[in-house]
Amino acid sequence: MMRKAFESARFIIIFGILNRILTFWKETLIASKIGCCFETDAYFTAFVAATLLAEIIGEGISAGMVPILLKIEDKEGSWRKVDYVNNLLHIIIILSIILMILGWILSPVIVKVLAKGFIGEEFKTTVKLMKIGLPITIFIMIRAVFIAFLQSFHAFKAGTKSWIYYNIVYLVFLIFLNQYGVYGLMLAGILASAVQLYSVIPASINLGYRYERILNFKNVYIKEFFIMFIPIVIGISINRINVVIDKSIASTLPIGSISWLNYANDIIQLVLGIFITAIVTVLFPIISQEYNRENIESLKSAMKRGTNTVFSIVIPAMVILVTLSKPIVRLLFERGEFGATATLMTSGALTYYALGLGSMAMVLILTKIHYAMHDSITPMISSIVGVLANLVLNIILSRPMGVNGLALATSISTTLVTILLIRDLNKRVKVIDIHREFKGFLKYVIATAIMAVVVLFFYNILAKILVATMVGGILHLILTIGIGITVFIGVNKFHYI
Repeated sequence: MMRKAFESARFIIIFGILNRILTFWKETLIASKIGCCFETDAYFTAFVAATLLAEIIGEGISAGMVPILLKIEDKEGSWRKVDYVNNLLHIIIILSIILMILGWILSPVIVKVLAKGFIGEEFKTTVKLMKIGLPITIFIMIRAVFIAFLQSFHAFKAGTKSWIYYNIVYLVFLIFLNQYGVYGLMLAGILASAVQLYSVIPASINLGYRYERILNFKNVYIKEFFIMFIPIVIGISINRINVVIDKSIASTLPIGSISWLNYANDIIQLVLGIFITAIVTVLFPIISQEYNRENIESLKSAMKRGTNTVFSIVIPAMVILVTLSKPIVRLLFERGEFGATATLMTSGALTYYALGLGSMAMVLILTKIHYAMHDSITPMISSIVGVLANLVLNIILSRPMGVNGLALATSISTTLVTILLIRDLNKRVKVIDIHREFKGFLKYVIATAIMAVVVLFFYNILAKILVATMVGGILHLILTIGIGITVFIGVNKFHYI
């Protein structure tokens, strides 16, 4: 099962990279075809206003459903999962319609909260766009139900490919129909979300899904789902609040601080979104299944394999981002209005974010492990502690360190959350034994130090050989990163001998 899971992870990573390319192309076309003006500001704000709550709820649906679906399968058989899915599907449709109605009524208030500075025509346009985009809510939430159903069968391809179809709809609109402006763009978003939902239904039918009209609020598994679901949604919402706090404090720092923080965080999320999310996605249903079957040794094995894989990716990524932060930011962003100062400030924030990359990855995997064990309270409490720690550290560190202090505060608070999650997990199933794992930890420290030295050495050597052009810069980074990763793998293999 683990071999098949990691094959699925490779598939998710490959399509994740393709999706990132299509997303970047989409954003480029929006900038070139529609421009950067009050209309695009209105569109982006309206899209967030229309979809933010649905995305949070959708994430909560997927995380809460998978463990329960696997529990139903073990206790009552695979066919009973279909009844549960249809029951929950109708409840989610009702919930999404209520959210759409509330969104329509409260749209002026929501826009005012998200964009205080919008007045006049800009405010009116944003409210109109938000109302147009509200149907996306129902597609996001229904898709989450089918994604959970697929994941309970360890089927990930349809969900991953659905993002490709989503972006293709946008690209077709932007290339052939961009004369309809931001209103057309929002309608394209509705169509893209509908296509994305439709693309996962055939795979669900192939795995046994059949539609039936079932609506029973008193079903024991529905009650169990909402006991899981509510803390998950609260925890996710708290993490979103964390981002708002960072931006709020960044707004008190020199002009540009919010942008520097955003650009640095984009790079971090790229690593987490492509690689770590793939591993967490395939590991989640495996751990849920082993927990429901009370296969403790298999459960421990799956957890250990997952965490080791995460560390084997995160540690070299951390070294690369810390040692090469400036050239990475320069290559990705330094052009036009983004000058040398912006590169310097963004690379500084990236360095301090990267120090907590391991903790960020571990929080993702440990949170899903707790959900798999039907515990959504612990991650919620840990998230609250993390937000409070981040707030205090932001206030303390932002004064002497500026935007770098905000990034460092995130890394420290995330590490605190990781410790809390590990402590609670070890009370249930002792997976991470600090004393036993010390030798392995020391191995990673040595490999990290050697890799950092090698990366810096070869980067400086290659700087004297390669021509300072765009192509030369790309080749410079690729060769340096490739050498660094090779050394990291070699050192780890040496320690295994």
